[in-house]
Order: sequence, then C-alpha cells, then structure tokens
Amino acid sequence: MAAEILFERIDKHGFRFQVGESGYESFAPLTEMYDGFSRTDLSQGLPPPDERIRRRWVETLLKSANNFLAWRDGRVIGHSCLMADLNRGDAEFVIFVSELSRNRGIGTELTALALEKARKLGLQKMWLTVEAYNFRAIRLYQKFGFAFSGHADKERIMVLNL
Repeated sequence: MAAEILFERIDKHGFRFQVGESGYESFAPLTEMYDGFSRTDLSQGLPPPDERIRRRWVETLLKSANNFLAWRDGRVIGHSCLMADLNRGDAEFVIFVSELSRNRGIGTELTALALEKARKLGLQKMWLTVEAYNFRAIRLYQKFGFAFSGHADKERIMVLNL
C-alpha cells in the first residue's frame, strides 16, 4: 500500500479502512480495482470497459490529477480525484467506489479529502457531472454542498463554490 498521507477510518459497518492522497506508485492496485468493475458499474462510460484504454485512463489520472484512494486489506476499494485548473481556479471532481464497498461512508471520506485539497490549492470551485438517476451519488454531493447547475436529460452538472 503506497500513499503519501494515510488515515485510518471506520466504515458504517464497523470495518477499518484507510484513506490517503496517492500518486503513480498506486497504478497497479488502482488498476486492479477498476479491472473488477462490471459493465453495470460503469458511470458515464467510466471506467473505460476496454482494458488497454482503461489502463491509459488510470495512468493519465495518476499523472495529471490529485488522487485519493481508499484501501482495505491492502486493496484499493475507492478512488477520487481532482483535475485542477489553477488558472481558472476550479477543478473537476470524479469518484468511484467498488461495488462491495458502496454505501459504507467510503465516498464521504474520499470526497472530504478532495475538498480539503481543493481548499489548500486555493481553488474557488469544484464541479462534476453525474447521471441524473444516480441518486446515491447525488445525495453524497449535496451533503457536501454541491448544487445543480443548468438542466440536462441524462447527465447533470453539479458545482460547489469553495
């Protein structure tokens, strides 16, 4: 398990997990998590279902974004990242949690780490896109203060002013 900053947490079911900011050294375990996603786990076509494209996508995120991982028993169970544009003062936020680790507070911890990093970077805004029917994710984002911006059919943009 490789992470720059690591914090011990307890999920909603009483099981321990760790969260932390991480970099390229976590390529293999993060790729392993995404390799375990089924086609029904895809959100907006992500993670890419094609293995070669998925590996390139993970590599790009790890090299060009601030990444946060959740670990349990030496395995990555969740990933969030900020793709910051310091010139604009904003960042796109993405988050994925493995199916068996959902609805346990993992996403909440990963979101909190990303928000803390965004504030340290001096960003003024975070934004994301979410499928309009992904109510669990929408509730998570709203808990942190994200609000809908504009209207769309299948996808919605949510914004958080920091």
